[in-house]
Amino acid sequence: MTKQTMDKSRVTPLSNDKSLLELRVQFFRNSENKTMKYITSSYEDFISAFEKSIQENKAFKIFGLENFKQKDVIIGCNHFIDELIMTHGLDNIQQLGGYNYYRRLDPAIKNATLDTLEHGKVLILEYPFPKFGGAHPDFKDIIKKCNELEIDVYLDCAWLPVSWDTELYLDAPCIKGMAMSLSKCFGLHWSRIGVRWLKEERIDSISLQNEHNMISFPNVMIGRYYLDRLPIDHLVNKYKEKYLDLCKELNHKAGNVILISHAHDNSEIYGTANHLLQNEKN
Repeated sequence: MTKQTMDKSRVTPLSNDKSLLELRVQFFRNSENKTMKYITSSYEDFISAFEKSIQENKAFKIFGLENFKQKDVIIGCNHFIDELIMTHGLDNIQQLGGYNYYRRLDPAIKNATLDTLEHGKVLILEYPFPKFGGAHPDFKDIIKKCNELEIDVYLDCAWLPVSWDTELYLDAPCIKGMAMSLSKCFGLHWSRIGVRWLKEERIDSISLQNEHNMISFPNVMIGRYYLDRLPIDHLVNKYKEKYLDLCKELNHKAGNVILISHAHDNSEIYGTANHLLQNEKN
């Protein structure tokens, strides 16, 4: 197993899962002429299918999504992050070191902590947090402090569809938005698509791209095609037991995210996909 830095872009995805590969082939072959109907897919159709899959999954739970007024299609969670950086500037973004993307943009960037959170800068917080394979251990205290200091929080939920036993409550006033994509749960790194939810309506680059149909419709078609054929927690259902056995075998600390295991002191994370795919039966 190859050791990974805490950088979600370098953790190998499960794109080569047989069932996911079969869907890719079937889509492009237009098997039994079943791809054609997706040509008319709208952004609204995709968002509805996405939310339906979230509601029906049994691995993770989200409470309060119905309170978000604005829903936009995004080209993966990085689209969500980049818009926040465009709006606020990287110097006015707080993050806790969960995603190495920020350090790639600015090698001198400093990670915030619970103690250093400050008013006037938005916080982008990963949920689940990859270093811990679940919610950040200070999550409740972070949200409490952000409420007290009136810090706007945006949740990067890229890992949520490949997690289990996670419950996300969105009722805190400081939580202003969240995003989730199909990149990890369906291996769609080659056709990124997801949804951004905001509690209050706004005009920004993402909303304008949605208004003027600038988000790739083939990506929408593919995302909807997969959602209609597999539950969003497909990889968790298929690999969870093998993942837990693998962690025991390698003496790794198991988390609640199927794609990563951990050193026992949480100093390192490891990609699990290649090992999980060995001797895959179906």
